[in-house]
Amino acid sequence: MPLPYEKFKDEFGFTVSQYLQFLMADPDNEDFPSELMPFIGTADAEAVNFFTKALDKYVDPAYGLGELKELGKKYAGAAGYPRKSIESPFMPIFCADHGVAQENVSAYPPETTLHMAANYVISQGAAANAFANFTRGSICVFDMGINGDTSSLPINKAFKIGNGTANAAQGMAMSRHDAVKSLLSGIHIACQAYQQGCTVFLPDEMGISNTTASAAITAVMCGISPEEATGRGTNISDERLQKKIATVKKMLEVNQPQADDPVGVLAAVGGYELGAIAGLIIGGAMNGVLTILDGFNTSAAALIATAISPAITDFLAASHIGGERGHKYALEKLGLKPVMKLDIKLGEAIGSSLVADLLVKTLLTTSYLHLPDMGKEQLMKKVEWDNMPRDSVTLTDKTFNYYTDTMPSLSKDAMEGCQKRLNTLSKPIYSLGHIEKIARQLSGILDEDLPNLKTRKTLLLFGLDKYDHKKIVGADPDDIAIDLSYDEKKQAYTFEQACLLNGYADLSHIKLEAGHLYMGHSQMDAFEYGRQMGEDLSLHSEIIGLALIDGRPKLIQEIADALINPDGSLKYSSTSWIAHLNEQQQLLVSAGLGAMVAAAHNRSLVVLDNDAVVAIARYAVQMLPDLEPFLLPVQPTLYQMDIKAPGITALAGMALVDAALHALNDMKTFTETQVAVANDGPGKGLQN
Repeated sequence: MPLPYEKFKDEFGFTVSQYLQFLMADPDNEDFPSELMPFIGTADAEAVNFFTKALDKYVDPAYGLGELKELGKKYAGAAGYPRKSIESPFMPIFCADHGVAQENVSAYPPETTLHMAANYVISQGAAANAFANFTRGSICVFDMGINGDTSSLPINKAFKIGNGTANAAQGMAMSRHDAVKSLLSGIHIACQAYQQGCTVFLPDEMGISNTTASAAITAVMCGISPEEATGRGTNISDERLQKKIATVKKMLEVNQPQADDPVGVLAAVGGYELGAIAGLIIGGAMNGVLTILDGFNTSAAALIATAISPAITDFLAASHIGGERGHKYALEKLGLKPVMKLDIKLGEAIGSSLVADLLVKTLLTTSYLHLPDMGKEQLMKKVEWDNMPRDSVTLTDKTFNYYTDTMPSLSKDAMEGCQKRLNTLSKPIYSLGHIEKIARQLSGILDEDLPNLKTRKTLLLFGLDKYDHKKIVGADPDDIAIDLSYDEKKQAYTFEQACLLNGYADLSHIKLEAGHLYMGHSQMDAFEYGRQMGEDLSLHSEIIGLALIDGRPKLIQEIADALINPDGSLKYSSTSWIAHLNEQQQLLVSAGLGAMVAAAHNRSLVVLDNDAVVAIARYAVQMLPDLEPFLLPVQPTLYQMDIKAPGITALAGMALVDAALHALNDMKTFTETQVAVANDGPGKGLQN
């Protein structure tokens, strides 16, 4: 266990803050960092076990939360579980310049570091601001070494070390004294944040040419070549990439950093902001705080921190695999598994904000599982549910042909307008990856250049009730809800499934609706029922999540297993696939298919849930190719979380759409923020 701040004084007679001030007064102390090692413990195994047992009691591990459960275990091990409250994530932005920028290895001029620092606190129009708004994070900007006048900016200057590092291609980036100082600064900031109740850190950084420093660090610490460690950073051209690789080689040749001396590596080729992040990670581990890594730079800093103390890995989680070549090697060395692949090529706590959002929702939602039955019953009643009509219907080919012949297309004008805005936002061009693609897709569906944050969302679930239909239709819903509490084996979904769904949906401001199907009906009945629900929902929801649910989760998973080969290919033709399912599965699939087609036809974005719904969508697209632009598959395309619990994947995907809307609406342009534009790569000439 780590030694939390409040216990430090009792153990040693002085506070962490006093001890750090002592160390910072003498950064040349040869005992650093070994003096810190006794204060870094290991994960709280008892808390992890408590969280795991509490979740497994109510949610079948084989059909549960997948990597979200593992993320919850990480948090429990670091911060303890259960907790009375979970504060907003702390998002420090450490800013510093790099002398190696003189080698012309970035698409942006060095003064951009100062410009972006002003953007964070004055214009508040950077990606970091947008994603802090999304995840309700608390931003604090630190001038660790900006080469410019920051006196007029409301940022923290207490830990500034200098006006940027020296050119590491010509000698040491900084002295060992300053490297230790940057580490101690990060530790001090972590302890202060912990005192204020923070248990999740999302470190962020800004410094032109810092991916060059991170590439050099990663090459040393992972034992890989400069070519393997070095990527395009701010989306530089092929020519400048070669120059960047050559610069990293020169940094390593000139300084000869050694992996067994992490402080020496930081001093030789690092940056003040990277040292501060490494220190923040160390300070987090000292106090029982989980740090969620973002992109390449935070992972490079983590390599320094874990080389100082391997136990720190217990207090780290990875968010995504970014676009930098060296990122995967850094995460492999750290032994961390990224849960997203969004092709993000920017730091600013974007990926970590998305994961923190899901973590907080998971921790708060799982607490609902401990409610007594009466409390769970009330949650179940919050689902707006509908019954399949008793009467059967007769459909002809004309019904499906109508959708085939009249399916709309995405608005090219709106998508072009959306892309123009994305190109001029104050960030490297195309750096938001799939987040930009989602924004464009939604823009094309809604025929709006700038869809607003109030875009309405509903999660639609289809479940198979095991009641006699004659007794259900026309009955009072409240009576049915009470009846469900007596015989869970007959309901479409369990109390626990309703708790999970309500928790995530409430925290995401997403409406829940459930369509109840009954045996004795035909595929046509189910399709028409789903089609009607899709039509109705699309009138008041621009974004519809689609999921199948059953108290027997194996039934849903078996739909995917029946339709998809182990290699991921489709097993059957588009004309015969439904016939290979049993009667229960056919009803669920037909309803889902009807809702999917109708919602898309009415220009709603359909966010797909886990394996079974994705399988249905793949066959549907074979039959109706024009459907595909209206669908958003989430797992495993974007999130590699292996979530089986019904509806949770779709809710996570809808949160991703919400994040894209924040980026589109909250970020500001280069003109609005007065940030320098790209002078190289695809952004040159487009970012005005």
